[in-house]
Amino acid sequence: MEKLKSLVPETLKRMIGESSADDLPRTCSSLVDFLLHFEPFHQMVRDLADPEVALCGKNKEAALESKQKGNKCFLSGDYANALDFYTQALIVAPMDAHEDRNLVATLYVNRASVLHKMGLLTECLRDCNRALQISSNYAKAWYRRGKANASMGHYKDTIRDLDVAKTLELTMGGKRQIESEMKIILDQQNSTSNPSIQQYENTSDILDEKNSNLETCKSYKNGSMLTRNSLKWYSHLEYSVGFIILCFFNVILS
Repeated sequence: MEKLKSLVPETLKRMIGESSADDLPRTCSSLVDFLLHFEPFHQMVRDLADPEVALCGKNKEAALESKQKGNKCFLSGDYANALDFYTQALIVAPMDAHEDRNLVATLYVNRASVLHKMGLLTECLRDCNRALQISSNYAKAWYRRGKANASMGHYKDTIRDLDVAKTLELTMGGKRQIESEMKIILDQQNSTSNPSIQQYENTSDILDEKNSNLETCKSYKNGSMLTRNSLKWYSHLEYSVGFIILCFFNVILS
């Protein structure tokens, strides 16, 4: 850290020191752009994200424990805490073995389910995409992404995603569930009355509560309201980079 700090020019340190909260996006970007040119920075990121070195506290047991807590919160409709627990699980979940990568993919889909319930559809799609990057044959990830696309009115993408999910799904019950949802979407797409997206979401919520084999948990309604600013967004690498940048700001401003 000291070696990296010594490389930061005084002009950049001064800009950071004199910045306000509104300047954070610009000053953070300037600092990251500068650090990306130095190998010690990349090495520190690798060390922090390395499950063997465990500088970020990689711990499969802790990840599973947070996942279980997240599942319980999701079942009770406590989506805010479910989101936090799934996020904490993602922070500490290792990715050095095949089964660990499956755990991380599951956590992303679980968090995507929470984000969908909270109406944060862009973030839901992002986590689905992350899960699919890890495991492209993960039926639940395709299914969840299809539902998010449906909620956004992207029906063509929805049909494509659900069709892949149906192909990958192993159980007949799961395949029938997907076919049922696809029929609803196709009927809406072909309807001259042009039903609203909200109508689909209401129908989808009813289908969710039939214990689909594709769902991680049974869905419950709650009235909590959250904003994007109140949420924490982490992934393995993002957390490492964010940690370093935070340390730099603390050191420079101290």
